[in-house]
Amino acid sequence: MPEVPQLQLRVFNILLHLAHLAVILFSALGWVLPARRPLHLLLQGIILFSWFGLGYFKGWTYCFLTDLHWRVKQAMGRPAETETYMQLLANRLLARHVAAVLVNRMTVTVFFTTTLLSLLLLIVNH
Repeated sequence: MPEVPQLQLRVFNILLHLAHLAVILFSALGWVLPARRPLHLLLQGIILFSWFGLGYFKGWTYCFLTDLHWRVKQAMGRPAETETYMQLLANRLLARHVAAVLVNRMTVTVFFTTTLLSLLLLIVNH
């Protein structure tokens, strides 16, 4: 496999950070705008498929976006610092190590709460 130039890897790394942040923000807040609820539920379905569909084969709560991101970091010579992107984000935002179990519980709680809210509000408003 040919080696990818470092500049290209750095650009991919930045784009994957932006993609992660966009997915996280829309997953957490996309239910707020009524017109965006169908799109929000589609994203939640994609996340569920990644976590539990692909996760059946790759490990529960597998994230294909994180997998791709960690591969880019590996190619840059910077192995993943954490198992999940959410833990990496929590560690960086709080400037300290946050236990993976805590981050995972919070992630799952926010995910299922916002999914339920989006679904209920979509049903009630139609």
